[in-house]
Amino acid sequence: MLEDRPEYLLHRLVMEMDRVADKILTENFGMSYKRCRVLAVLQHGGTKTQHELALILGHSDPAVSKMLAELSKEGYVTVRIDPDHARKRLVTLTSKGDEITTKGSALLHEHFNGILEKSKVDGSQYAALTRKLYEALIAKK
Repeated sequence: MLEDRPEYLLHRLVMEMDRVADKILTENFGMSYKRCRVLAVLQHGGTKTQHELALILGHSDPAVSKMLAELSKEGYVTVRIDPDHARKRLVTLTSKGDEITTKGSALLHEHFNGILEKSKVDGSQYAALTRKLYEALIAKK
């Protein structure tokens, strides 16, 4: 039965987690999960080019460009021309962006830890299994 297959369940879980994360972040910060992911990449990886962000996030360059215009307008990121390569745009998280990313991450962490507790799943064990699956998947590329 399809509903019992691991790949189906994993896909459904990820889709639902994304939906719930989007709802939580939109309700609390007025920002979508998709845009918060941009900020999280910058918070953990430092300044990136627009193209690097697109590759990391799995979005097109135009989609990332549109998100960056909005995030920049709201003061969450700065976008500037790379002095070493005039066709590249460097994106940096602002202190305002860092603050909202930290708060949003803490809120999501708290919510999903509650789900783990409610389902009686050991978080460290789940993380280890998820990491194994992820590493096996990316090793195939």
